[in-house]
Amino acid sequence: MKEIIIDKLSKSYGNKTVFKELSLSVSLEGITVIMGESGCGKTTLLRILAGLEKSDSGTVTGVPERISFMFQEDRLLEWYSAFENVKLVSDETAAEKYLDAVELANDKNTAVSQLSGGMKRRVALARALAYSSQLVILDEPFKGMDIELKQNMMELVKKESASRAFIVVAHEPQEAEFLADRLIKL
Repeated sequence: MKEIIIDKLSKSYGNKTVFKELSLSVSLEGITVIMGESGCGKTTLLRILAGLEKSDSGTVTGVPERISFMFQEDRLLEWYSAFENVKLVSDETAAEKYLDAVELANDKNTAVSQLSGGMKRRVALARALAYSSQLVILDEPFKGMDIELKQNMMELVKKESASRAFIVVAHEPQEAEFLADRLIKL
């Protein structure tokens, strides 16, 4: 089984130690859910895995070249439509497919600035899924979604995990219980 190996990873911001000599492995099959208290380093760990931030010490090996990342903040181009935002990382067919999958087919031509917070989260999710990646990293992907919509999006992620690996940060135990093939508590 392919995996990411994290060995003695340490990270601090000034005097605040986020984690010290963290060692663990993350499977590159199915869904790994990461849970933990606020401020324990979940997002920092994801950013290090994605190469967006450097650790102070330690090593990370086995990270695939093609990663898609859904941040806690949506990071969308507000003046672009939902479709244009997703098409930035994919072709038209994939953009259509994933906007439909996140239940935004009817809003695909709407400027992101005109969408609600929950709709923006779904555009960001569609974009992460539309990119042809080996690993999809989702940082609190379901926040701002009602119960039914959240369930539908979790089912979509579960379905997508048959063909590529996912690392998902979740706060709610129900999300972890439904999604996790493996659970890491920081």
